[in-house]
Amino acid sequence: MASSKKQIFQVKPRAKQRPRYNTRSGHAYTPQKTREYESLIGRLYKGNTFVDCPIEVELVFFNDRTEMTITELDPEQEQSKLRGDIDNYAKAILDALNTVAYADDKQIVSLKLRKK
Repeated sequence: MASSKKQIFQVKPRAKQRPRYNTRSGHAYTPQKTREYESLIGRLYKGNTFVDCPIEVELVFFNDRTEMTITELDPEQEQSKLRGDIDNYAKAILDALNTVAYADDKQIVSLKLRKK
């Protein structure tokens, strides 16, 4: 592993809201509060470089802040053949198991993901 970069966002974490749909046009859109939160996080990010290699991201959510560590991984590591976003793969499984394996996926307090 090459290097790690830790960032602390001193804002209360927010869950991403589900897309909304304009009934007249039929188009989906991201709710304003989610757009504002994502914009704020983007402005607060103080990373000094943009990485273009495999990375591991660790997020720790507190009531009043979020701590994020980005670790660059070995670029020679075998790449996954899966092309989708890892969080979307996880979301599909976790939502499918709501009321089947657990009452609600909001019970999950730790989640480790990896694509191979």
